[in-house]
Amino acid sequence: MLDLFASPEPDTPTVRSVSDLAAEIRAVLETDFDQVYVEGELSNFRAYPSGHLYYSLKDESAQIRGVMWKSQARGVFFTPENGMQVRVRGRVSHYAARGDTQLVADTMEPAGEGALMAAFDALKAKLAAEGLLDESRKKPLPAYPERIGVVTSGQSAALRDILAVLERRFPLAEVFVLGVRVQGIGAAAQIAEATSTFSGLDEGDPYRPDVLIVGRGGGSMEDLWAFNEEPVARAIAECPIPVVSAVGHETDFSISDFVADVRAATPSMAAEIVVPNSAETRALLHGYAATLADASRAKIDAGRLAVQRLTGSPAFYRTPQRVRDARVHTERQVERMQRMLAERLDGLRRRAEVAQARMSALDPIAPLRRGYARVETSEGAAVSSADAAQALDRIHLRFADGTVEARPTRNA
Repeated sequence: MLDLFASPEPDTPTVRSVSDLAAEIRAVLETDFDQVYVEGELSNFRAYPSGHLYYSLKDESAQIRGVMWKSQARGVFFTPENGMQVRVRGRVSHYAARGDTQLVADTMEPAGEGALMAAFDALKAKLAAEGLLDESRKKPLPAYPERIGVVTSGQSAALRDILAVLERRFPLAEVFVLGVRVQGIGAAAQIAEATSTFSGLDEGDPYRPDVLIVGRGGGSMEDLWAFNEEPVARAIAECPIPVVSAVGHETDFSISDFVADVRAATPSMAAEIVVPNSAETRALLHGYAATLADASRAKIDAGRLAVQRLTGSPAFYRTPQRVRDARVHTERQVERMQRMLAERLDGLRRRAEVAQARMSALDPIAPLRRGYARVETSEGAAVSSADAAQALDRIHLRFADGTVEARPTRNA
């Protein structure tokens, strides 16, 4: 029988597991805060070998932890540092394993309008105050470098342009390339380290270049930002080897341009600057040889004319023996000068022949005519090892009269 005066049973509370509650919190946060912009001071920043970035953003009264996964971190064009004001775009999520609310970032950039230009101007002013931009520090480029160092991306069009110009203008020079990242996190550190590696080579080391090209092809200010960072600027400024900065296009200016010994408008222009034109050099040598020959002949003719005038003088009629002696002496001098001229011209001819032989030996097509083949990628880059060939689906074998496509296989 129903007791109408009995006390009602209390409501049974809904009990959630910790995992259920965490999942509900995460769902709410990721729905209501699926895209937010947060500006604050960067702290506890860590870049892991995996490529992921972990950090905190804080202001005077609060902080929030954050993470940026590797795929998004590749797009960060500057080097984040603790204490830097940054603006982050991302979504708020809940990390159940630690019970943390965190900001999962998609992008990160310096905060504030004109932040990049302000950072650019601040670093430029700082380096100028230290005298690192003074013209008096600039080192002259060698006229005929035997070895050229290049610091740029190892797979870039800029590198291909540099190598093509050097090969065309001055194939006698050896080229040493240190491939580096040229944008994104870690790019500035790699560029500075490669520059310092060349700087640290002792004089006389066969790999120490006579001149160094540091740069990359064109892009936005963000793409070029690695060349506006202090480690790169100081590595270039401290380099004892003359450095040519070749960053972007003609209208692009970077901090590396100001601290380098020479600025080139483009990577191709850098290659034009650092080496002479071998054809012009050959013509110059021939011109010197012709000038020397003309000067020697003129001196001989002048001496002969002087002797003729002296022997025609009445004073010599009374001294025929003196005339004969003078003639003999003059003839000997003429013979001596002719021998010297012949030896000098012969030496110049031999040097020209040696230079021609060296240039012919460096002809990249010559080995192909003897039956060798050059292994290339489909873009025309050289493949220098079996492991590198195995990593490709297709390779091209370049012969003297054309190319053949092949599929690499590994012998047992």
